[in-house]
Amino acid sequence: MKPEITFLTTDDIAQATTLYIDVFSKAPWCEQNDYDDIFRYITRLLQMNTNRCYVYKKSDHIIAMALGYVKPWHLGVEYQLDNFFVDANYQGQGVGTELLASIKNDLIKNDIPAIILETESHTPAEKFYRHNGFDMLSAQRSLTLTCQLIS
Repeated sequence: MKPEITFLTTDDIAQATTLYIDVFSKAPWCEQNDYDDIFRYITRLLQMNTNRCYVYKKSDHIIAMALGYVKPWHLGVEYQLDNFFVDANYQGQGVGTELLASIKNDLIKNDIPAIILETESHTPAEKFYRHNGFDMLSAQRSLTLTCQLIS
């Protein structure tokens, strides 16, 4: 059966959650994610009216995903790629590149001219994104603040 690239649906959330946890539990991430947390994250993302989440399926089995959404910026709109991952059994076989190419085509058709993402430097992910045409914006840095109530 030919692979299929479609939008993620609510019917896919359980399978998507399992794949997310499996991929990110391995090196180089070695994350310990809770199923309910990831299920809730994906559900909330799908509830956004600007979500644009894609799945790459082979024989009705999700083997790669892109979780993201469209957001405004001063020059129009852009696609924020929040998470992009491929089942470990299919990594290095062109699946990610094929999914990314399909996403780019869909975005172009919908007048969304840019993809932005964050990734850690010197990782296989950075190498993958650079191989697929992404450039680093040297002036940008990602900063994080954990908000706490001040009493």
